[in-house]
Amino acid sequence: MSKIKAIFSDIDGTLLNSNHQIADCTKEIVKKVMKKEIEFILISARMPSGIKAIYNDLKIQSPLISYNGALILSNPEVNEKNTILYSTTISKIDTNKMYAIIKERYPDISFNLFSYDRWLVEDKEERWTKQESDIIKVHPIEVNVKKYINQDEMVHKILCMGDPGLISELECELNSSFFDIYCYRSKDTYLEITSNKASKVLGIKVLETYFAIKPEEVLAIGANFNDMDMIKYAGTGIAMGNAPQ
Repeated sequence: MSKIKAIFSDIDGTLLNSNHQIADCTKEIVKKVMKKEIEFILISARMPSGIKAIYNDLKIQSPLISYNGALILSNPEVNEKNTILYSTTISKIDTNKMYAIIKERYPDISFNLFSYDRWLVEDKEERWTKQESDIIKVHPIEVNVKKYINQDEMVHKILCMGDPGLISELECELNSSFFDIYCYRSKDTYLEITSNKASKVLGIKVLETYFAIKPEEVLAIGANFNDMDMIKYAGTGIAMGNAPQ
């Protein structure tokens, strides 16, 4: 077995417990890993700001992979001085089409846009949006979403939240209608949408080049459908006990 040189860890359901906190024993293990000069990298569907507090808590210095690989940063501080290691976005045409489908056929589903480190919504008091804000400790910005899309702004991720039946139905419709997106559930009530040029495996590959390491020197650990590809890809892949069968 090759020596592990980098650990890629999902956040929700993996690093965090059911109370969305990092257990003290987990913090101690992460410290031990980093003392052995093993890179500990967070890889998540979250926006950079939703990851930053965890980086600070664990005193991690590694790059971070946000939006399931659509935006990779050299560190969690997002500003013009930062090195963006990788970025891929959803086209304006596809974003407009998905917005129209959801507004017309799925009015009860919450539609959220993410651009770099901005979370954009039409109503920040909407129940699903408020719930997500409480979990990741980030506040969204209210905008006219349709106007924003037509301004040619970058869209790194779309998040749709709603009841499981509606989310499942929407997932099937989008997967059969769009060819340039990657669409999957991060949990029963969350549908994550990115460019098909983004995935956790692609994120790992970018940092394999960055750190000059091989797949067999990578350990990946996750807890849901969007983690399956990296668990299969890594030299050592681990699915959490709370992961779907």
